[in-house]
Amino acid sequence: MHIRPITRDDLPAIIAISVEAFGDDELNSWIFPHRKEYPGDFRKFLTTRLRQREAGLGQHGFVAVTEEGDADWKGKCEVVGYAYFVRYGEDEGARKWKVEPWSNKLERKLLEWEAWYDSTFIDRAMDPKRVLGFFKLLDWTQWDTLKSRWHVSILGVSPKYQRRGIGHMLVQQGQKMAAEDGLPLTLESSAAGRRLYFRGGFKNVGEREVYAGYIDLLMVWEPEALRGKWLEEIEGNRAKVRTAEVAPVLHDRTR
Repeated sequence: MHIRPITRDDLPAIIAISVEAFGDDELNSWIFPHRKEYPGDFRKFLTTRLRQREAGLGQHGFVAVTEEGDADWKGKCEVVGYAYFVRYGEDEGARKWKVEPWSNKLERKLLEWEAWYDSTFIDRAMDPKRVLGFFKLLDWTQWDTLKSRWHVSILGVSPKYQRRGIGHMLVQQGQKMAAEDGLPLTLESSAAGRRLYFRGGFKNVGEREVYAGYIDLLMVWEPEALRGKWLEEIEGNRAKVRTAEVAPVLHDRTR
């Protein structure tokens, strides 16, 4: 198994993984109450969202691919998991990650219009009010003090390949990029993903109620050499994000 950057040719496999991995999860069951009646509409939404990520400013995707010697090797490479990471910030490092062809800007605008048109006139699987409420939650102010950071935009693994360490490999790719930039890695986790992220060293810095009974955890990981720069650990897996005014005392962990 190895990790490599996503190509456009990977999108059909990624879309199939998304439908299998997220089709019946708790959040999508709430947002798309009619997805069983209109599976094509649900698939179209996931497809458009993935295309938006692929064309997104600062978005970088990676896939987990099987290779000879793996269990269940089928004679050819197979995409079995994927993740997108987005680089936030206006620093010089962020600008490097945001270099893109002009065609990406045009594609983003076209996809934005397509997503609006579908949700307004075509998509019968979703509940429009719930979708609107969910997207309003994405502008969460907890990250305001972490202006420069990497963020796990989405991570999915084929159900047939789950619990084999593939999710961990994909998370490590994001941690590697964050460590190389000397930055934290952030994400929002459902109940299903918390064990993976806690095992990967992430800390719970807050909660966000999406709807009654469904709570996302807001999580942050710091590179070991910079541990304590952005987080003040409380107990267990909990921490709080330091305010910009607090200057922590850092210890050299590179020796």
